[in-house]
Amino acid sequence: MWKASWKSVAALALVAAAYCGAHVHAQARADAKATAVIANVRKALGGEQKIAGMKGLSLRADYRRELSAGAGGGGSMTIVMMGGGSASGSQQTNGTIEIDLALPDKYLRSDIGSAAFGITRTEGFDATRPFLEVVPNSPGMRLQTDNPASDPARAKLALQRSQSDLARLFLGLTGGTQPGFAATYAYGGQAESPDGKADIIDVTGPENFKVRMYVDVETHLPLMLTYMEPEPRMVMRTMTRDGGRGGNATPVAASGGASHGSGAASAGGPPSAGGRQSGAPAIAGLTPAERDELDKQMKEAEATPPRLVEYRLFFSDY
Repeated sequence: MWKASWKSVAALALVAAAYCGAHVHAQARADAKATAVIANVRKALGGEQKIAGMKGLSLRADYRRELSAGAGGGGSMTIVMMGGGSASGSQQTNGTIEIDLALPDKYLRSDIGSAAFGITRTEGFDATRPFLEVVPNSPGMRLQTDNPASDPARAKLALQRSQSDLARLFLGLTGGTQPGFAATYAYGGQAESPDGKADIIDVTGPENFKVRMYVDVETHLPLMLTYMEPEPRMVMRTMTRDGGRGGNATPVAASGGASHGSGAASAGGPPSAGGRQSGAPAIAGLTPAERDELDKQMKEAEATPPRLVEYRLFFSDY
C-alpha cells in the first residue's frame, strides 16, 4: 500500500515537473520573440544609438475632448457647477496639450483647456518629487488643489500616475520605457485586421503597470497601446441663485481623484488622502441646503467604484 502511494506521488510529481518545464520553455520562447520584436521596433524608430543619445523631448498638440471624460483620468470624479441657465449645450471641450521631458527624470505635462469649464492642469515630476497645479481659465471659477507634497500617500500615487503616463508615451515613440522604469515584455501572439497584421507585446512594469502594444509586422512600428483604467466621472449641476440674492452663482469645479490621489481640485474643506475633502463643501454663495446636496452627490459618486474601461492610444505618421 505504501509502495503504491509513493508510486502515485512520484507519477504526479513527474507530471507536474513536465508541465512546469513545458511552461518555462513556452515562456522563454514568448520572451525571446518579444525581445526580437522590440529590437525591430527600436531599429525602425532610429536605432539603439540614436535612442540612447536622446536627451529631451517636446510635444505640442491640440485636442477635442468629450466633457464627461475629464482631464484627470484614473477614475477621477468631477462636479461642475455653473450659474444661470442650464448645463445643456456642447458636451465637448477644446484645448492644448504640452509635454516637455528632460532625461533622465524630469517630466512636465500641461493640459490647457480653452472652452467652457476650462482649466490649466500642470503635472509631472522632478526626480522623485511629483507636482500638480490646477488653475481655472473661466472667469469666476474657483479651484482648491490637493497638493501631492502635503501627503506622502498622495505623492506616491501622483508620481506613479505621471510615470505610467510617460511610460505609455515612451513605448510608442521609442519602443521602450523611460530610464528608471523597468519593464518586461512577453509575446502575446498576432492580431489581424483588414489593414494587416500586428504582433502583440504584453508590457508589465512597476506598481501593476500593464499595457498591450500592437506592432505592425511589416513596418515594425507601434500602431496602438491598450490598457485598463477606471473611468473618469463628471456630475453636472446648475445653480440659479447667488447667496439668496438671485442671479448667477459663482462657477465652481470640484473633483476627487480617489484612485490615484493626484489632480483633485476640491471645493473647500480639508482633503482626504484619496483626494476628496471631508465634511460639507464650504462654497461661498451656497445655502446650507445646497452645500449638503453637493456633499451628498460627491459621497454618492465616490461610494460607487468607477468601472474599469479600456483606453486606446494610437500612433501614426512616424
